[in-house]
Parts: sequence; structure tokens; C-alpha cells
Amino acid sequence: MTILKSGILFSCLFMLAMSCNSQGGDINYNGKPFVFTGLPAQYMPQMPAAILAEANAAAKKAFDLTTLLPAGYKKDGSVDYTSYLQNGLDKNRDVVFPDFPVLISEKGLTVSSNSNLYFRSGSKIIMKPNNLETFEIIRLHGVNNVNIYNACLIGDRKGHTGKTGEHGMGIAIRSSRDINLYSPRISECWGDGIYIGWRTRQVVDDHYIPSDNVNIYNGLIDFNRRNGISIVCGRNIKISKTVIANTYGTLPMSGIDIEPNEPKDIINNIQIDSLTTFNNARDGILIVLTRLPSAANNVNTNIVIKDHLDDRSYGAMRIGSGFRRGDRELTGQIKVINPVWKNNEMPFRYRSNYQMLPATELKNVKIENNASSNMAKGAVNTFSTPVKNVNNQDALKKIKTALSKESKIKIEE
Repeated sequence: MTILKSGILFSCLFMLAMSCNSQGGDINYNGKPFVFTGLPAQYMPQMPAAILAEANAAAKKAFDLTTLLPAGYKKDGSVDYTSYLQNGLDKNRDVVFPDFPVLISEKGLTVSSNSNLYFRSGSKIIMKPNNLETFEIIRLHGVNNVNIYNACLIGDRKGHTGKTGEHGMGIAIRSSRDINLYSPRISECWGDGIYIGWRTRQVVDDHYIPSDNVNIYNGLIDFNRRNGISIVCGRNIKISKTVIANTYGTLPMSGIDIEPNEPKDIINNIQIDSLTTFNNARDGILIVLTRLPSAANNVNTNIVIKDHLDDRSYGAMRIGSGFRRGDRELTGQIKVINPVWKNNEMPFRYRSNYQMLPATELKNVKIENNASSNMAKGAVNTFSTPVKNVNNQDALKKIKTALSKESKIKIEE
């Protein structure tokens, strides 16, 4: 039996492209039709050979969930095998998934602590269409020490029978720590591809229990309805060499959305490295810290984004924080280093009234082939130029002008 062949990425990627290539034509938020666009070959993420070899070796020793399926099982993803897979996950910590598509119900699959999950080249979990507002394909709730390799998950956005809600998630990580996702492939979710937050409203040291030390490597998160990845309550989160594309359906419609719900959330030590965002209906990266500050306590937050490439999203980056009067100024920093923003309607958007952002620095920004005359837009400062496709220096000059009254946001070459 061959497990996790070197071509593992391409089987799932091909199916994602084929399942989505007919989508588009609906009107998005800025009055233009959104059109699903296949990911250019140069953006396709790859799992490093060393990690792939390690996964190969480990998977050969893992329990094969296929052995639990009933006699005469189907290999076309048409039969619900949720209970069989869950039984295997409950009784075994190292498991390898069947080498063919498997349908699961809205119950989803629950992962225990100290687990390793391996997906083969043909492995695929498909969510059965349902009408629920909230559900999860794979859930990691209050667990620790979990590694998932090459997960290929297909949500139910095409066949979803309800019309409301936005919380049908691919992988939900809630109050969990020491989690590693290697080369996840997640598409067509009713909500987010990956959600990172808290499990319950249990408060420890004035905060909800965050997800901690979560790492996502070499992922492809494509055509999900709300966000590619949402970070609501997390500490020590790292996203590396991941691609998020074609996010569209219900707001915020962004590649990564860092957006806490209240001061009891934690957003600290968030690292985003070599991220590619492509053709997202709103923003490649969205940072909304509006609800994080408190009138009673100082809140510290640190976000570093390095080597971000956005191509064809409406906005490459938005810092959208309409703060409340009376709250304390945030401490910490937001750093955006070496971004490349290409083919955007509006490369940079911001809203930071009341000057409560942490110190924010945009360094060595490169802007290429912007699609319109607008370079940046803010809550108060808005400008445009009649010259389209302006060069990088002119674009930076205009962004600096727009930010001239924003003492907490600086742009440097």
C-alpha cells in the first residue's frame, strides 16, 4: 500500500480547482462581479521534502481507519462514514485516513490530545450538505499536542440547504495548544477555512483561554465563504508559506482576519511569514482590533507580517479599527515588512480614529499594477490621482500623504 506519495498535494489541489472553476458572477460588496480565479502555478504551495518523508515514515505505522469501514464500503464520497471514522479517532492516537473521498455529517470529527492524523494522496473529507449555521468538519477543542498532515477538506457551501449563518468551519481550533497543521487543503466552507479562538467563556487571569502555539505550514485555503483564516483569540500563532485565495460569500471575505471580539480575548505574538493572498473579494489581510482595548486595563498586542504577497484582492491590507472613546491605548506593535501588493483596486485601507493602535510600521512596501487610481483609503483621509498604474514611488508618496495625520501608522522605505 502506498501512503502519502510525493504527488499528494496535486490530487487534492486538482479537485479543488475542478470543483470551483464554474463559480462566480455574483455581485460582491463593491458592486463588481466576483469571479473565481484558478491559482497561478507559481503560487502553488509545496510541502518540504523533509517533512513529507517524515510523514511517510510515520504514516506507515499508524492505524488505518479504512479497516473500520463496513463491508462493501463506497469509495466515491457518497456514503456517510462519520461514526466509523470517529470510532477510530477515539480509540487510536496515530491514524491514517482512507485513500479515497469520505462523506461526513454535520457532526464533524473530534480530535483528541496527543494525536497524529495522516492523509494519503487520495484522502478527502467531504461535508454532507446541511442547513446549520454553526458546525465544524474537524474540531480541536481544549486539546494539546496534535499534528495533522495533508488534510484535504471540502465544505458544503455549494449544497448548503440553509441561507443564514457563517460559522461552518473547516478546522476549528479552540483553546488548544501545540497544534501543527502541515499542508492543509481546505475549500468551500460555509464559514472559515480555519478558525482559531476560545472554547468557552471560562476566564483565567481576566482572559479567555486562548489557542496557543498554533502553526500552519504550506497550506492552501481556497474559496471559503467568510474568511480563509480567522484569528479571534490566540497567542504564539505562526502562519508560514500558506496561500489563501478566492474568499467570497459573506463579510469580511478576507484571506486572514485578525479580529478579537472583546478585551477578554488575547491577540499576541502573531507571526505571518511568506503568505500569499490571491483574488479575495475584500482584503488579503484584515486587522480589526476595535474590541480589544479596555477602559480598565492596558492591552498588549504584537503582530509581525513579513514577505506578504497579495495579487488581485480588492485590498491587499486593511487596518480597520474604529476605536471607542474612553478605552486605553494599545501597547505593542504591528510590523508589516517587505510586502508586495499587486493588481489591487485599493492596496491599503485603514481606519484608526482616536489614535489607539499599537505602534504600526509599514516597511519596504512595493506596489505593482494597481487596478485603479486609488492608493489608500481611510476613515477621514481619502485621495486619488487621475493617473492609473502609477509607479511604486508615486504610490508610496500618496499613501504617506494619506497617513500624514495618523501618528501611530508610519511607512518607511
